[in-house]
Amino acid sequence: MTPVRRSTVWLIGAATAFSLLGDQTLYTTLPIFFEDLGLRPIEVGVILSANRWVRMATNELAHRMTGLGYQRLLFVAAVAAGALITAVYAATPGFLLFVAARLGWGLCWSFIRHFGLLSVMGSVGSDRAGQAAGRLGGIARLGSVAGLLGGALLVERLGFGPALLVLAVMSTGAIPLAWLGFVPIVERPSDVAGPEDRHVVVALLGFAHGIVGPGLVMATLGAVFDQRLDGDGWLSAATLTGTVLALRFVVESGAAGRLGALSDRHGVGAACSASFVVGAAALFVAGLTPGLVVLIVSVVVFFVAGTTIGAGLSGFAGAQGSRALASYVTAGDLGSASGPMVGWIALGLFQQRSLGLLIGAAVYAIAAFTAWRLLLVPTNAAAARH
Repeated sequence: MTPVRRSTVWLIGAATAFSLLGDQTLYTTLPIFFEDLGLRPIEVGVILSANRWVRMATNELAHRMTGLGYQRLLFVAAVAAGALITAVYAATPGFLLFVAARLGWGLCWSFIRHFGLLSVMGSVGSDRAGQAAGRLGGIARLGSVAGLLGGALLVERLGFGPALLVLAVMSTGAIPLAWLGFVPIVERPSDVAGPEDRHVVVALLGFAHGIVGPGLVMATLGAVFDQRLDGDGWLSAATLTGTVLALRFVVESGAAGRLGALSDRHGVGAACSASFVVGAAALFVAGLTPGLVVLIVSVVVFFVAGTTIGAGLSGFAGAQGSRALASYVTAGDLGSASGPMVGWIALGLFQQRSLGLLIGAAVYAIAAFTAWRLLLVPTNAAAARH
């Protein structure tokens, strides 16, 4: 197997982590301090989702600019602009400027994610794509943890504006890391022999992964915990939800590289289809079993399965080049943006708080069957091992 160039993975991952500080801080602070900033509840929802919806277009823009040259400059410019946008948050702008900044961040994130992953894929062989993508995501998620926890603590101590300004300055640390770590992207012939519709299959699996994990589960889990606790005073639903959701980032930071390596070892079709099955089973148990402990354990198992899927699919798509990666991440963004709406519409119609988990289980079960298609045409690397 081709060794993973660790310096590239670590530098690009660290640059991405620094870039995420301001964005992730908003998710924990805006829902609490929005009144102090002169915002209404509906405006908070628009601000926090605007960056996801704009990526439907900006992911394609990042793909189209991949082959135009100046790749390192574009990547560095994206992380620099991300730090500047965090400084715009610090100025506590009104609603419209906040939305504009979030749209700008969506553009930056499309370039950071797209160019960063393709650069890492260029530093490794396709036989290590899953491991490298998982490790990249794990390092980047350290920025999520720092933003969600450390950023919130800064806001409580310093106030919203000063705290975001500190984070903006910290985010500039991404600039030298991005410049030093970037490996020029070279589009190479696909290592997978087979029909082009495999890219469509990967995009469909990315949509399933996005709509269930970042969508349905993340958006409705708090309501499920609130119902299961049923007024018990020993622990609040908000604290329990925050703790369990934080475990997702712990799993991604600590184990994503090893879990992604399962796709390299057994093939992305086998690893992802098995993980979709495990994830579906975990969500069915979580949705149908009344016990709180069983619910928590099942959700953690789901996070492990989801991390394996995300690392395997992103590595596979990245190894296929810019076009496949753009389709995959756009489908995932569409899923993660749609999932919360699907979950809460279903909850409102049927008044069953576990319904989001059960819908997610059904989607994962369908995805498990779809993922098996990836086994129909083995990779050259996999064929060489037999």
